[in-house]
Amino acid sequence: MMTSLLDGIEIDGAPAGALYPGWVALQRQPVVGQFEVVVFQDEISRRQACWWLENGIYRGSHVLALAPPVQNDLLTAMDPLFWPLAEGVLGGDIKEDARIFRTDLPEVAFRELSGAWLGRHAPHAIFIAAGHADSGEALTCPDGKPVAEGRMKALLSAKRTGGALIVSSPFSALPVRAQIEMKLGASATAYRFYDEAENTVFYLVWDETAPDRRPSFYYPKGPLLISDAPSGPLFPGWILEWFASHSDHAETIRSARPFLPEDFGVGQASSLRTPKTPRDDRPTSPLASTEATHSVSRSSIPEPTEIQSTPEPMAAPQRSFLPELPLETTPVLKSEPKKGLFGRLKSLLDRHSK
Repeated sequence: MMTSLLDGIEIDGAPAGALYPGWVALQRQPVVGQFEVVVFQDEISRRQACWWLENGIYRGSHVLALAPPVQNDLLTAMDPLFWPLAEGVLGGDIKEDARIFRTDLPEVAFRELSGAWLGRHAPHAIFIAAGHADSGEALTCPDGKPVAEGRMKALLSAKRTGGALIVSSPFSALPVRAQIEMKLGASATAYRFYDEAENTVFYLVWDETAPDRRPSFYYPKGPLLISDAPSGPLFPGWILEWFASHSDHAETIRSARPFLPEDFGVGQASSLRTPKTPRDDRPTSPLASTEATHSVSRSSIPEPTEIQSTPEPMAAPQRSFLPELPLETTPVLKSEPKKGLFGRLKSLLDRHSK
């Protein structure tokens, strides 16, 4: 079977030869247009890797390793799949033109595509280690949306108990109920939340390889990612890939009910109480941050004998569904004193009772 999967593949003008010991070809799948992908697996470690083919010719072992013209052609061909999801359900309202979904692509290949596509069209999420939230300081997201003191620390203390997942929104401090649970393979589980008071979508993601680790926070419109997980920088692409392979997500999200008064005491609501933190007159400053990159580890997989030099990446089309980062640092805002938490909660519940 391995021989048939490699039939017709050329590497440096010669037929594909023997693989490294322990690696086997699992699947050869058409992707789009002239592109195919072959998935390999190491029999001992179970690691998987890809060969990307164009018209039967080996082009690279990762989407990010493709020559710029080839990478551009491949990712541009994926636009009809990813754009409606990236501009819609990922960070906002569901778009009616999201009608294309793929369930035939191997997970490892699909994740490479979604991560690379998201990285070229959207600003990289500002990445902050979750430990910074322990200070309880306020912070301002790159898009200018404030998170008041103590809210992020409370949110990242959320625990799952098997029931409905209810947390306090870091933006309005109101309780919100998870709309949908997304199993990101065996690696992670993500939950989508919608804060109606702020018209804001955010996610909590648990790393299933270390389930006791605190969750990661992802705010697509920020864009902001707070995580301690080694795979944290990859979570945005994994979430996009999940939406692209689950056509029923729109119906599930639309039918999800919001937080209601009877939800008090139901499921996990441990983070609904925002801890008080000392205040002083000293100005607060945004948390130190670094830019997340889609890290790629090259496994010892079958590759051509010659090492190919990769030219500089081709510039992506000038289009983005996320706002540009402000030119100047946005000052951190304190929580608004105008309306208390219970007043805002009463207003929100009154709207749903009408």
